Amino acid sequence: MKDVIKEIHGEHATMARLLNILDQQVEVFEAGGQPDYAIVEDIVLYFLTYPDQCHHPKEDLLARKLLEKVPDKAARLRGLAELHEELSQLTRKVAGIVRGVLNDQELPRDEVVRATKEFIDSQRHHMEMEEEHFLPLAEQALSQSDLAELSSDLFEGEDPLFGSKAEEHYAMLRERILKSEQDR
Repeated sequence: MKDVIKEIHGEHATMARLLNILDQQVEVFEAGGQPDYAIVEDIVLYFLTYPDQCHHPKEDLLARKLLEKVPDKAARLRGLAELHEELSQLTRKVAGIVRGVLNDQELPRDEVVRATKEFIDSQRHHMEMEEEHFLPLAEQALSQSDLAELSSDLFEGEDPLFGSKAEEHYAMLRERILKSEQDR
């Protein structure tokens, strides 16, 4: 049986790593330098696909189960699906900006930096909320049979970056993450 809560924690850790690298690239861009656009593009592509297709559906199922089991304690989770949609819209906005930069569109540097930092901050804030409130409540309130029931309902998609069937497309990004962690 998959441990959906542990899986979500791991996905958050991966996304945090990506946001750290994106933040570094934005700092280079903000200072007038040339970021590694291939890395930026891969990070944005990852956020365009994996969270909406696999990660957020897991969380939405978990939230619905919590609302069913402990509605008073889970009341703040009622808008989780809407928050996920807002993050998705923000991701598409940043993807459009990155595409514009890559296609040599004239975009004000400060606008690119502001939008990308807003994306990074929103993602981090959202994950912090889930790590501090949502997942601890799930660990406390849901039984093993609840989690087993959820696991059978989950889409079987796997993290294309660090899963057992990691996609070759992300090889350069994966290497960059691992190298940056070794350099610390």
